[in-house]
Amino acid sequence: MATTKNKIAEQIERIYSRFIDKDNPSDVIDKRELLLLIEQSINSILKLQVSESFKVGLVEVPLCNLVEYTASVTSDASNSRSYINLPAIPLNLPMNMGIWSIAASGSAIEPYIPIPSQDVLVFGTIASGTNLSYLEGQVGYYQQGKRVYFTKDITTVANGSITSVVVNLLVTDFSQLTGTDLLPISPEVETMVIQSVLETISNGRISQAELAAKQNQ
Repeated sequence: MATTKNKIAEQIERIYSRFIDKDNPSDVIDKRELLLLIEQSINSILKLQVSESFKVGLVEVPLCNLVEYTASVTSDASNSRSYINLPAIPLNLPMNMGIWSIAASGSAIEPYIPIPSQDVLVFGTIASGTNLSYLEGQVGYYQQGKRVYFTKDITTVANGSITSVVVNLLVTDFSQLTGTDLLPISPEVETMVIQSVLETISNGRISQAELAAKQNQ
């Protein structure tokens, strides 16, 4: 059954009031705090799951982590290349696989060729074109910080006059979803999120009774 952040928050509130702080049912948890903890917990759990799958040699991508963005391309003519600013920070995965694919808008089935950041120097400078022949005339890209650079200036007429590209990133950011949007997570992840948030609240929260006792000391 699909769930939402609001539904998870309501379930956490009920569990907390019934079992964890049952002696102080009037002790209210700020829902804004709950929603932030839920987002953080989902991000943490899904990032761990993706990282673990890569460690054991699996390339299994949860659909909830694969997000499509559109990014504008900027020319860097002095270096015979162009670049985009990453619209979101991808997961830190081996071989820069957090950037799942990049293609020109309207040409999604013809993605550019990824070059791992650690191998960029093997290809020489972009202007000189040293070793770029290995790309067989196709366009490659590599990440440097918050930017992705292309091995050609794809904004020029000769290289397609590309002004925007479609970027598929592996991310764990659910802050863009509202409280009523359906969360694309499995029941197992939902259970883990509830347990994680309850543990965080229990470890860091002082009940009203405890607070009153401290004030009367």
